[in-house]
Amino acid sequence: MENRLRDRIARILTSTAHSLVDTIEGLNEEGILEAALREVDGAIDEVHLAQGEALARKHHVNKAIERLNQERNRLDAEAETAVQSGRDDLATAGLTRIDDIERQLPELENQMLEHKGEVERLGQSIESLRARRAQMADDLLSLRRTRATAPGGTPHALGREAERKAARAENAFNDRYAKATGTDRSTLHAREAEQARLRELGELSRQNRVQSRLEALKARVQPPHPSVN
Repeated sequence: MENRLRDRIARILTSTAHSLVDTIEGLNEEGILEAALREVDGAIDEVHLAQGEALARKHHVNKAIERLNQERNRLDAEAETAVQSGRDDLATAGLTRIDDIERQLPELENQMLEHKGEVERLGQSIESLRARRAQMADDLLSLRRTRATAPGGTPHALGREAERKAARAENAFNDRYAKATGTDRSTLHAREAEQARLRELGELSRQNRVQSRLEALKARVQPPHPSVN
């Protein structure tokens, strides 16, 4: 989730209706709440869009993993055929590509987990925004009912009451926001550092692994030399 969208969600979940709406001369309490509801609706639409994009990225990575697994299986069979035909050079090329694939797969699997987590966090944000919208809609309905049943009440007094209701809901939504959008950055950085070390280690030992694979494959499938009569 990009920072701008995360900040927008935070502002909606932790702010009162008054602070969500720019000051407009002549806008009464009912107009402020209606404008705040439109702001929440816009944020929900934006989060829905971001969730769809995260789902698309997750689907793309999943397809990439499937393709690499299929390629690995095909190359394994082709390397065996190459060894049986006495073409160690072709077998080495295939085994080198298999080694590359097996280094890529863990990274793609990590990306899959990250995209899955992003989809879940965005879903939680949508739930929180919907709950916030419901609370604002209740405030608007309460304001309208109060005006209908107590015509003597002043707009200023009614506005203070709506402000107090919104403030009481703020702490609860702060908790919901933390659960919906929190990111453990230290864990993310540690994971990235670990992946970098693994990539470096893989590059240093790549040739040895390929050679070991070739020797094991030759020992398994290479036909015996014909006997001399």
